[in-house]
Amino acid sequence: MGKNRVPLIIGLVAIVAVVLIVVLKPKSERPVALIMKTLTNEFFQTMEKGGREAAKELGVELKVMSGSRETAIDEQADLVAVAVGQKVAVILIAPGDSKQLVRPLLAANKANIPIINLDNPLDPTEVKAQGLKYVAYIGTDNVQGAYMSTKELIRAMGGKGNIAMLEGIRAADNAEKRRRGYEKAIKETNEAVVEVAHDTANWETEQAADKFAAMLQSHPEIEGLFCANDNMALGAIKAIDRAGKTGKILVAAFDNLKAVQEEILKGSIHCTIDQHADWMASEGVKMALKLMKGEEIPESDKVKLVNLELITKDALLEKQKAKK
Repeated sequence: MGKNRVPLIIGLVAIVAVVLIVVLKPKSERPVALIMKTLTNEFFQTMEKGGREAAKELGVELKVMSGSRETAIDEQADLVAVAVGQKVAVILIAPGDSKQLVRPLLAANKANIPIINLDNPLDPTEVKAQGLKYVAYIGTDNVQGAYMSTKELIRAMGGKGNIAMLEGIRAADNAEKRRRGYEKAIKETNEAVVEVAHDTANWETEQAADKFAAMLQSHPEIEGLFCANDNMALGAIKAIDRAGKTGKILVAAFDNLKAVQEEILKGSIHCTIDQHADWMASEGVKMALKLMKGEEIPESDKVKLVNLELITKDALLEKQKAKK
């Protein structure tokens, strides 16, 4: 055997040994993957915090993975492949796209890695068409949350007027459901509230600033705006400020980011919805541990919804008072 081949063979043996260790390692000792859209959004930073705290408390190793931005669907698909390749015990995923992430997740099924869907539901039609199996959904009643936020916005508008919406990624289930909740609240006014414009800003702040600036130029009569997440609300109020309309347009949102709480206290944003992203991840880690121990998840736990909370200036002041 040539001298040059010896290091190569040693290296190959080492690689095989590492792979065997991972494969043969009991599922109860393997890490859990938490795959999110992006960590540039405070919502997912909160989700990460909840997951890490639960993992530390329960003695679970948690691998946190995320794309570079909300719309980086291909990156998220690649992260699924990485998690499968690493033989994680369970995949917790908050998908950026309800349809496009279904096919990549089939690799987890083939590898017998359970999937728990967080936050944004996977599209049921696509799931059925692809034959994907997943354990549970832990997240939000997005229709109800958007309805609550829009209902409060309409109340603050005096129950009448011209309203608009900035949507999230239209291929995302949570974006579509938030649109439905918004429409439900408008419908209940029996045409006292009229939608004059809507557009998508793909959950992103700068897109929202540009889109709403254009919307205001075309529809200066807008009196209320529902944004399907807080990041877009933060962008919209930039456009409102530049147009010299601060205080003249009421804005409702969804997520309860700290930056939005500050704007609510200042009066730039009227309300938002807290959907407790930390709770979603914490419950996901707890469920993952049960699966790792070989426990069955009862039917009653296969859909777990967070308790939604309407956040207004009064609600924030009450919380501050309670802390004193």
